[in-house]
Amino acid sequence: MDALASGRPRLHRMTHEKPDGVTTRNTTLIESRGLTPPIAPGRMDSFSLPLAAWAAWPTHAPGCAAPTDSPPPPGAVDIAFVDPMLRRRLGPVARMALNVAHRCLGERTGVPMVFASRHGELARTLAMLHDLAAGEEVSPAAFSLSVHNAAAGVFSIARHDTAPATAIAAGDETLGMALVEARARLSEAHPQLLLVCADAPAPELYQDDITTTESAHALALLFDLHQSRRLHVARHASSGTPSNSMMSLPLADLLAGHRPDAAWSGTHARWEWTLDDA
Repeated sequence: MDALASGRPRLHRMTHEKPDGVTTRNTTLIESRGLTPPIAPGRMDSFSLPLAAWAAWPTHAPGCAAPTDSPPPPGAVDIAFVDPMLRRRLGPVARMALNVAHRCLGERTGVPMVFASRHGELARTLAMLHDLAAGEEVSPAAFSLSVHNAAAGVFSIARHDTAPATAIAAGDETLGMALVEARARLSEAHPQLLLVCADAPAPELYQDDITTTESAHALALLFDLHQSRRLHVARHASSGTPSNSMMSLPLADLLAGHRPDAAWSGTHARWEWTLDDA
């Protein structure tokens, strides 16, 4: 497929400015728009990925809990494979990501990974900004678990797995760009790849900058070139109203068999997914 982006990514800054010094309201969401450029009318980018397994939190099956509009409490997400001393310091997004990653990957090791999240542990970052604004020191441990690749690092440590990992954030199209990354990285030399996407609603301070209804959830996809089942992905110019849900939820519905196909529309593009076993 053609490259979806070229040149230097543009940074789109959404900020609440205050003239009386640095506060937590001076820094809000900064998202890369260069990764998700508009598509010319009539043009469509498409590719397919060989799907071996998937997992979701909450469990995405009839009669099971639906994604929630608040982060899950620590005991609600099973990550017993992580050392207790480290486990108790993890935030909700990392917990959900590790849960689905571990369930999806099983006993496999050495599988390259892509961890994707629009916000990451934004609530933890905001708490550190409050500390800085109050003149307090920031905990090194808190900082180390706030960065976007923290979940990937913890997963590697907990499982003693040195497979390479990439962390991606691309605004509301984060999952889509992670799928592009997965397609680019799969090869005969590396025939398997684990994609993990996890998010929770942004803190209230940032809600004016969010245009979709957000929920706490995670989705993991294991791709394997030796599998015949295909996840077909198409991306073309968006001509309708943007979807009001997070991007991964309709895809999870498709994987669970709740619908025959799935679609999601953003500001720049419409994404569509179908499954087949051929």
